[in-house]
Amino acid sequence: MRAGYNDALRFLIGVVLRAAGALAEILHRLRARHHRLLWSKMRRRFGIFSETELTTEVPPLDPASDSRRIASTSGTRGSPKLLAYSRRRLAAVRWAFVDSFMRAFRMLGVRRTSMYVFGPAQPDGSLSSMLLSEAGRPSYLATLQAPYRMHCWEPLRPLHEAYGLEAVRLWVLAVSNPGVLYSTNPSTMSIFFDTLEDDWPRCSALVRDCVRTPDKMDPSLAAATRRIASNGYARRLQRIAESPTFLPIDEWAPATRVYSCWTGGYLTPFLDRLESRLPASRFRRVPMYSMSTETIETIPDFRLGDPSFLPIAPGVCCEFLESDAPRAPDQLLSPNELSVGCVYELVVSNAHGLRRYCTGDLFRVERCVGDLPDLRFLRRRGLGYSFTGEKLTGDQALLAYKRLRQSFPDLADDHALTCFPSLQPVEGLPHYRLVLVYPGQKDPGPVAGLADRFDELLSDVNSEYRAKRSGGRLGPVRLERAGLRGLRERLPRGSGPGLDSQFKFLPLYPRLWESSEVGRSASNRQPSAPHSV
Repeated sequence: MRAGYNDALRFLIGVVLRAAGALAEILHRLRARHHRLLWSKMRRRFGIFSETELTTEVPPLDPASDSRRIASTSGTRGSPKLLAYSRRRLAAVRWAFVDSFMRAFRMLGVRRTSMYVFGPAQPDGSLSSMLLSEAGRPSYLATLQAPYRMHCWEPLRPLHEAYGLEAVRLWVLAVSNPGVLYSTNPSTMSIFFDTLEDDWPRCSALVRDCVRTPDKMDPSLAAATRRIASNGYARRLQRIAESPTFLPIDEWAPATRVYSCWTGGYLTPFLDRLESRLPASRFRRVPMYSMSTETIETIPDFRLGDPSFLPIAPGVCCEFLESDAPRAPDQLLSPNELSVGCVYELVVSNAHGLRRYCTGDLFRVERCVGDLPDLRFLRRRGLGYSFTGEKLTGDQALLAYKRLRQSFPDLADDHALTCFPSLQPVEGLPHYRLVLVYPGQKDPGPVAGLADRFDELLSDVNSEYRAKRSGGRLGPVRLERAGLRGLRERLPRGSGPGLDSQFKFLPLYPRLWESSEVGRSASNRQPSAPHSV
């Protein structure tokens, strides 16, 4: 009875959200139509003039003296950057998220709008963690629309410790049966499914105990069930409890039809894994708009069917540089001056201290919506590393990975490749570590010759690397193997406490490799503590 009542309320909430989405769509189109006027007003408001210089630094911040909440970047650009977030600024970021999904529900015809968000389990200093944090028990209506908010309810915290986050997530998903799944980074969602398959007995333990020994469970679990229950939840829990092996999502969250995540950049391994779990024949993937800790970069537009991503986020003044242009004021372009097919770096200004801040993010103009560019994230600008002047870039590493796969055709498509600089002594020399990342338990073994071939390919694509290798200033590449979860757990110190929720596969991580063992290296030598750079 309670489950049916909950679903009736979910239906009404969906009606309200789609109606609100219609109003939000009208406002969005007005903003898009008058973007030139709004752009000019923001330039005056933020004090941006033709001679205003560009910068790659955010305003300095002292966490000890600032009363606002502090968010840190992932640190994959070097050192993590710190940014202050007031309640008003956090509310604006939340509203951009809500506005985007209300319009998506309306424009894409999403019927079951209840959403489960895969976020950080504990506060970790990331913006994602701050946006999902909640004081006290969430309201009843909030948990109907957003059942993931039950993770913040204090009485359920002991379950996270006793059973693990994956087990509690499975229980919440099976009981609430949401229509939409969301994670900012697809790695979080992908690894959840992989963990279920690899460790089903542990991940299903909470559901199993709820079904078999309900009288021994904490009464707060029954109260939580009543708040988020959906029709058929008892049957779904029973299937999970009776199954000795992994069950696909159709068995425990059959109403799910849409999932959303960021799809730009170096995320193909995670997206491919998700596609295998959530096939396109049944599930619709809705790409997320581009956003960094520093600023919202684009917002979605649904008028052309597939989402477009426009540089008209409220309160953000966007300018652009051609990808190979110098960072100079006279090189800047306004949004309506971009050309389809060309690549540009995004430069932003906002009311929170950024003045012509070069994001380092490169976007390709896919098409135009009116006179606004549809921007698709391509890669980072200038990502690279140099021990002794070799100046190895991310693009060179990507080219070497492509050729490496051609040399090793048996290497599985779901095995990802990345590279770290390291000062682990190999004949007393710095060197690079090629990391072969495999999903789940699919460790391919040492893969003889992989590191040597990668070393040759780096020499082919980078003449300075070849000179440093032949001159004895760089040591040979070493191979490491790691699972997806293991890689994230062993990322370099200093990469930022929120990297777990922000992790991406960069072609080259410009940070020294962590000192602890990541996986079994091809040479079976243990890495030692690196020096700092």
